[in-house]
Amino acid sequence: MSCKSSRFIVVVVVLSLGMAAFSSGLAFADGFADKLVKFDGKLVRGKLDEDDNLEFVGQGKWQAPFKLRFSLFVRANFELVPFIETETRGILGEYTVTFTVVPKTRRASYHNLRFNILTSAGSEIVSSGVAAPNGSGWVIGIATDEKPFDIYVSYTKERGRELTPVPSGGSDPS
Repeated sequence: MSCKSSRFIVVVVVLSLGMAAFSSGLAFADGFADKLVKFDGKLVRGKLDEDDNLEFVGQGKWQAPFKLRFSLFVRANFELVPFIETETRGILGEYTVTFTVVPKTRRASYHNLRFNILTSAGSEIVSSGVAAPNGSGWVIGIATDEKPFDIYVSYTKERGRELTPVPSGGSDPS
């Protein structure tokens, strides 16, 4: 084997490994899947579903199974602070889920997040939500009057008003 052909093979192997790492890295190198999350104090590792959404499953404070799913685009634009909390009869509503996200891109804001909340029967639940500045990110609180089973968090480029901003003493990172 000549020196030229061995160099060519090395270059092809390196490029193949780099492309494989890049394509599989989209789901795992995103600040969500590579670390454990404390879900109401219990350590939980997220799992990818068939649609490449990362889901965290836990037992809500309302004593029922609950999952919080994040789309690939949310994970590409935000990092999740490793704490998810649930609450019943809180100041936001009967059932509340709270988590914190930090933007990884300059354009990402809580205004770009969308929420689809379902009961265990699969019917959609009306919710209210707030976003409060916390360091370089936002604490997101989603509240419902019905027991949630599945909250799906997605991302859109269009800015919306699904979350009410909560003023703080500091500056708003958005």
